[in-house]
Amino acid sequence: MFKKMLTLLIAVLFVVPFMAAADDFDDDFGGFEDEGEDSESEEEEEEAPAKKKSKEQSESDAAMKDLMGDPDEEKEEASEKNSEDGAVEAAPAEEGKAAAGKSFKGVKPILLVKGGFTVFGSYKRWNGSESTKKTSSMSSMFGSLDEGIVGLEYQGKHVIAKGTLNIRTNYAFMENGANPLARVNYHSIQNGAANALYEVYGGIKFFDVFIKAGKLMPEYGLVDSWQNLGMGFTTPYLTRSLVVVEGFLPETDAGLALGYNGIIKNDHNVFLGLSLGTGANNSEFWDSDRTMGLYGRVGYGFKDYVKAAFAFQYRKDHHMAKDLDAVGIGVHLNVSAKGFEMPFTFDYNMMKMLKGENAIRKSTTSLLISAAPGYAYHFNHEWIDKVGLALRYDLVQGVYLNGAEHYLNWNNFKSNSMIMRIGVTANFFTKELAGVRGMAGLTFLMQPKSKVDKSGTYDGKKYDYGFTTLVLQAGAEF
Repeated sequence: MFKKMLTLLIAVLFVVPFMAAADDFDDDFGGFEDEGEDSESEEEEEEAPAKKKSKEQSESDAAMKDLMGDPDEEKEEASEKNSEDGAVEAAPAEEGKAAAGKSFKGVKPILLVKGGFTVFGSYKRWNGSESTKKTSSMSSMFGSLDEGIVGLEYQGKHVIAKGTLNIRTNYAFMENGANPLARVNYHSIQNGAANALYEVYGGIKFFDVFIKAGKLMPEYGLVDSWQNLGMGFTTPYLTRSLVVVEGFLPETDAGLALGYNGIIKNDHNVFLGLSLGTGANNSEFWDSDRTMGLYGRVGYGFKDYVKAAFAFQYRKDHHMAKDLDAVGIGVHLNVSAKGFEMPFTFDYNMMKMLKGENAIRKSTTSLLISAAPGYAYHFNHEWIDKVGLALRYDLVQGVYLNGAEHYLNWNNFKSNSMIMRIGVTANFFTKELAGVRGMAGLTFLMQPKSKVDKSGTYDGKKYDYGFTTLVLQAGAEF
């Protein structure tokens, strides 16, 4: 508008007097003899302001689009082409991010919702003594919200910030399980805002190097890659890295992170990170008033086909006047090609626990393996994206016997005990409609009965009775 007013002012001050003088010149001297040249000149003078006006309008529209964060025309055309082809799978969420929608001046809204309703579920509970040896069969029919990530993220040229809240509801099979860490790690806003899982951090970045400070996800493996619709598993055991679900790694921790995440030669993604989690006083996650964790990873990705990382953690807990160390290493992999997807997780942990009233330090270990191969068939359709089928296998070595005990109690933990889970899921996905992608499907999951303690004096400690569940599920991301 300012440019138009300035142009009009110039026209009033200079062009109009000049045209008036030219008109006087014609009147006084009779004009030029060649009327054809006069006619062509007049036409050019009429066309020039029109072209100039059109150019100014185009520049004005471009400036307004840039201000409002609208996508470029080329991106819009590419998006329309991909939508028509129906063969381009949505890229996974970037490292450290949940699924994010369109930006407004650098600010991206984040919304990811995954939940389900258990139409059939059952588990056994020890309900006897050494003499009666009695168990009770418990049936479950309940709804649960597994992921409810809501928030905003800002990615400026040099400034980054994020604020999200992960709202969840209680999950019966985890609440009634023997692992005290898993229950603590699966915090819910129902238990108060202080217990809710959230990320609130700020930071800076230069040349793909970043520094973050606040409450954030530890730099570990590919844990953050599960924060999208994925293949559609929507039970707590199947949507996140197994090291988190079993409780050996916090999903968020207060501290500082330093790292690099950049693209080399357009196709190769190299990322590494190191975070120091100080924990809070009377740590919400680890039930300790002195907690420290050091988490790191080194990884590589090639387009959307391969993403792999080597990860490690060092954690120190304080319990009964003793400092207890835990060291963990992990290899995390996700391979995708021609509709096939294969996420794989391997984690090995070495921990110190306390035995008996004398608080003698004892060494324990745990091993976690998880694989979820799947295949998705894509449609060339206006709004139908794909249907996906995936399997799931989890192996846990290092089992808690009784959820009532402290998680650092060696007597309640058996390193040589093992449980496993198997599952299958089938899901239907939509393409992006008004910025939203959706999913609906069905999951079957089973944890078979397993003998976990040969030295136990009664059946309640000898067996993990497992569970069976059939879940109707749905999800959406923006």
